[in-house]
This record gives sequence, structure tokens and C-alpha cells, in this order.
Amino acid sequence: MGHIVKLVDGHMVYDGLLSSKEKASIDDILHALQEEIPTIEADMKAEYGQGVWYKYNLGLFLGSLLEKYEISVSERRRFWDEIKHFATKEERKRDEGANSVTRSFYQQCYILSQQDKDVVEKLTWRQWQDILDRVGNREDERIFQWLKRFTKKIREDDWREFEKALNLYLKGKDTSVFETEELFAIYDSIMLMSIKWREQFKVFSTEHPKSAKIKSKGKWSKKYYALCFNKKKEQHSQVVTEEMCYEAFAELM
Repeated sequence: MGHIVKLVDGHMVYDGLLSSKEKASIDDILHALQEEIPTIEADMKAEYGQGVWYKYNLGLFLGSLLEKYEISVSERRRFWDEIKHFATKEERKRDEGANSVTRSFYQQCYILSQQDKDVVEKLTWRQWQDILDRVGNREDERIFQWLKRFTKKIREDDWREFEKALNLYLKGKDTSVFETEELFAIYDSIMLMSIKWREQFKVFSTEHPKSAKIKSKGKWSKKYYALCFNKKKEQHSQVVTEEMCYEAFAELM
């Protein structure tokens, strides 16, 4: 595209010194986007609803725009903002930040469209946003191969806890040193930690309904994951075991 357009005090401003011919060319592109985007979004929403397949197929269309208008990687965030400000009729209330491309709705749709369909269907859109927001958690792309092995969708609450525990585990880690099956075993054990936290906290909440720990669940879950990882280290184990999960919960709660 070469030159990007932005909004300043509600007015369209061209980036850089452009000739009349260049401005006309960009105006043509924006006009095309204004014609195409609302129609495409409406058609896809009618066919797929608001769920993950709508975002996946929208991402495929956005990928064709990147190629058609020769949008470089460095220009993507601003191109997505152009669509958001000038073309779409959708209102997106979620904070996408000012600069980071990873939180942009359209970038996330595009990244989703690059995944195998067998992987896409394993998570809801909300779950996909969790992993797309956290670059570190998807930096090793083998996590998508791991997701593909699940026979059914992952529970929302288990996924949120998995993402939280994975983020804690990955600090200072280079997962490229692991063979694929080793890495999958680690992911499996982190998912195990998450499931055991949910199961045990449910029992704890029933048996101790007045405990202050119930109101600060997030804080205690992080302590639980940290303790599980410490036990793994102390026992020179590559993964967290079910026994470690029970021990860590009992010590904390």
C-alpha cells in the first residue's frame, strides 16, 4: 500500500507527502474496503453466527486483502485500524491497545485463519483470544499440534487456568530444547494441574463456604501452580504429577 491513512481529530490524514494520483489511489482502496467489509462481515455472521468460524473465515478474507494491497508486516496494525475506523459497521468494545498488533481483532482473525481447521474447532473464540493475546504462550507453535490431539473442546475455566499456569511456567524457559513428545507431556501436566485445581477448589468451596480464600481465588491459584512447579523441581521430575497437585493444594488450602 505504501502510504497509510489515519484519523486525526476525526479527519482523514495521509501519512507522508503524496501526489494527487497517490491520494486518489488510496481513496479508491478505502472506498473498496467500505463497500466490501460490511457486506463480508454481515454475510459471514449470517452463515456462521458470532463464533469461531465467523472469525476464521473473516481472517481468510483479510489475508486476501493483505496480499491484494501489498500490506507489509510493519503496516498491518495501521491497516487493521483503517478497516476499523473507515470500513466496518461493527462496534468493538474490547480494548485493542494503541500500538500492539497482537491485540487487534482483525490481526487475531487473520492469525486464526492460518491454523488447521482441526485445531480451530478445539477452542471457542474467547479461548483463542486468550492464547492470541499472550505471544509467549504461542511462541512455540507446537502448542497448536498439541491442541489438535484433543478429542473434544476444552472447558472455558480449564483453559483460563491452563493459560495462567503456562504463562508462569514459560518465564525464562526455551521450549525449543524439548522434543515434541516431551513438550506435549509438559502441556499435558499443566492441563492436569488446571483440572485438579478446579476440582479441588470446588470441594474446598463447599466445605469452607466462609473462607476468605474463595474471594481471592486467582491469587491462590497462582500460588498453587508455583508450588506444583517447585515440587516438580525438588523431585527432579520433568512433569507435574497428580500426586504433586494434591500435595500442593493440601499445603496451601
